[in-house]
Amino acid sequence: MRINRFPLFIITGALLVVAAFGFYNYFRLDITSPPGIEITPHSYNFGVIPRRPVEKDFIVKNTGGKLLLITGINTSCGCTTAVIKKKKLTPGEQTKLLVTFDPNVMNKGMTGDIYRIVYIRSNDPERLEVKIEIRATLKKSDGN
Repeated sequence: MRINRFPLFIITGALLVVAAFGFYNYFRLDITSPPGIEITPHSYNFGVIPRRPVEKDFIVKNTGGKLLLITGINTSCGCTTAVIKKKKLTPGEQTKLLVTFDPNVMNKGMTGDIYRIVYIRSNDPERLEVKIEIRATLKKSDGN
């Protein structure tokens, strides 16, 4: 009995073509990780301070595989400002974020423990907004 091998060749050929397209599409996909934001340190305590501005540099790093875009920076109080050097970070790149706390902007009689937050928004899909906690203890003025 003679077996017709022609359909077997067609089926095998079709399977090879489908497999080739599958491998091509798999390797053609962009499988790099999304952007990732990392802030170091994530909080800072200035300790006991007089009534004058204090500053701290933070490091913002892209730990992901795609371009990180810083889309906004806000603070919980007008007494705190934050300025970033660079808003677009390639994978592995880092930049400085300068945070300034100025107690002179607040009520003149205010003393004691102060807590403020810096909010940083980005295109990191896992962490669209990160927070930096700022603490200080205002001592009484020498004139009081």
